[in-house]
Amino acid sequence: MESNPRKLLEFISGAIGKQFVIPVYQRKYTWTVKKQLVQLMKDLVELIEDETKQKQHFLGTVVYLENVVGVEYKTEFSIVDGQQRIVTMFLIAHAMKAIAENEYRTREIKETYLQNTAEPTSSRYRQRLYPSVADGDDYLIIAEGRYDELDKDSNSNIVKNFLYLKSTLKDLVARYNFDQVLYALKRFSIVYIKLDDRDNAQQIFESINSTGERLTASDLIRNFIMMDKSNEEQTILYNKYWRRLENVFVNSRDMEDFFRYYLAAITGEYSAKHILYQAFKNYWHKQENITDDELLEKLVRYAGYFSSLYIKEPDGKYADILKDFQSVESMMPAPFVLGVSEWYFHEHKITEEQYYDVIKVINTYQIRRYFNDDDTSRVSKAFPTYLKNVKKLAELNGFENIVDIVIYVLITKNQSNKMALPTDKSLRSKLINMNAYAMKLTKWLLEKIENSSVHVDMSDLSIEHIMPQTSTPYWEAKAGAIGEEYTELVNTIGNLTLVSKPDNSKAGNRNFETKKKIFKDTLHIRMNEAIYKQNEWNKDSIESRSNFLIDELISMYPYLRSQGNYEQNEDRNIFLEEKGIKAMGYLNEDETVVIYAGSEIYPKAEEITSDYLGETRQDLVDEGILEKKIGGRQFIQDYTVSSVSKAASLILGGSRNGWDYWKDSNGIILNYSLRKKK
Repeated sequence: MESNPRKLLEFISGAIGKQFVIPVYQRKYTWTVKKQLVQLMKDLVELIEDETKQKQHFLGTVVYLENVVGVEYKTEFSIVDGQQRIVTMFLIAHAMKAIAENEYRTREIKETYLQNTAEPTSSRYRQRLYPSVADGDDYLIIAEGRYDELDKDSNSNIVKNFLYLKSTLKDLVARYNFDQVLYALKRFSIVYIKLDDRDNAQQIFESINSTGERLTASDLIRNFIMMDKSNEEQTILYNKYWRRLENVFVNSRDMEDFFRYYLAAITGEYSAKHILYQAFKNYWHKQENITDDELLEKLVRYAGYFSSLYIKEPDGKYADILKDFQSVESMMPAPFVLGVSEWYFHEHKITEEQYYDVIKVINTYQIRRYFNDDDTSRVSKAFPTYLKNVKKLAELNGFENIVDIVIYVLITKNQSNKMALPTDKSLRSKLINMNAYAMKLTKWLLEKIENSSVHVDMSDLSIEHIMPQTSTPYWEAKAGAIGEEYTELVNTIGNLTLVSKPDNSKAGNRNFETKKKIFKDTLHIRMNEAIYKQNEWNKDSIESRSNFLIDELISMYPYLRSQGNYEQNEDRNIFLEEKGIKAMGYLNEDETVVIYAGSEIYPKAEEITSDYLGETRQDLVDEGILEKKIGGRQFIQDYTVSSVSKAASLILGGSRNGWDYWKDSNGIILNYSLRKKK
């Protein structure tokens, strides 16, 4: 490794015949006028007005790898860190060339800083900067002096910054002179770090960026995949695969979320966000017999599934199912539906009808739980495990049973825990008194009920309170409710309907007869016909309509029951009850143990002298597998451990012989049941 301070323009001018390359794996050029360039120009003015003419301004570090490529032995400086500084200084040099007062000045700037004039005009190495693929087109227009082709309204930071620099430097040259400005620019300094073959460029890159603007996991993943490739290989991979990912995801944060769902679908468990990058590297390294192209093609394929499920406007035969799925706006089932999509679209294990029937099951599960006001935190982390269990049971029992297996894993197996599908009774009990007006899906539900028979344009409709939110003596008398009772009643689902936005304003706090006349104008809305026919609107009317709407919800999304029992081997289900806690698991043939979600951890486990798994428990909390609760911790997704004894030690603390603690379904310890049968 070589490290030295140097003036940046001097560093660039000394690279005659060489090219600064911004690799594909780097982020786009992100410096902006407001955040960086305004201050940079203020710093420049300070250097211009420095009477000593010796002062320098330090811009930071530039880290690069020097590569000799091709049969022509061209030298590339591949920028590992500092691309923002390098690109900005090249834009400054181009701006100075653009405002130069004569052709001699223009040629001086061009030959000293911008071009390798010994290279043919058509050579890729003619320009001394080769920007990232994402910025290349805009930079080329500037490099070739085609300024009239620049789009002044462009969102490109390359274009915006060049135009700002050109204007600002022109003003500074007029205020001082060209030589003063150029001399000051020559006093911007850096420390360059040249890496050699022994350096781990990726590790250095991660270390450098850990203290600056945080790179997302998707940024780091892109760098990890591409950094050890030549610039030509990087460009091919970027255009063939990564650009397709960028076309799906608006920004790197969205892509980061996608990678988390993708890994969960592949591995069967979520990775915490702070370890997502490391988890991806681990996954990538394990794919020993698969090429980078195959892995990237799979990533792009899954991104396509994600786009169809969550982003694209649904159309075609199954559009209503996908619209329901998107309306819930929940990322909880993302790993699950990505995995099921692979079975249908790529592996052809299930049919089109089965695929969309599975999505319908997911819709029913989410919608009923939403309107039952159920907690989502446990369920969100359980879907990767659901996918793993469904796959295992489908491989044992046949993918032709996929829909029923999904119902079994998602609903039947959860009947007695907090991840259960709400029953009709539970749903009615919760929703009849709930503040439905505060629920984001209430308008969607009313529209769904309205459209169940005839499709109506809902774009100009809004929710209207039949009995108004603001109480009046008239409405309190009508409702037979005052104070808190009125407030609770007014926001229940039975008191809500759909009207056009102008009619909503007209209705206001008016009496029921006046409101009915307004509703008459919107009788194309089927649900308002019944309201118009009412003579009174009171507590009983509201409750009756609530029950009607809840019946409609239950009818559209009925309770589901599986037809088959798909347990692998009920004899291998094991149980542990000790010290006031309960745990359940499954003893695999290789004597590993799956600890089931819902199993509890002894609160004082780590106070036991012989305990050795405290760090493991904390890791499981960090990874979202264990959840802290009052009085202890609980598994919120299935977790596999290497032995019966480790499972007992993890749950109870200390060092335990698990064969003496775990019992079979008959309450007999494993030492005298399963183990003795082996």
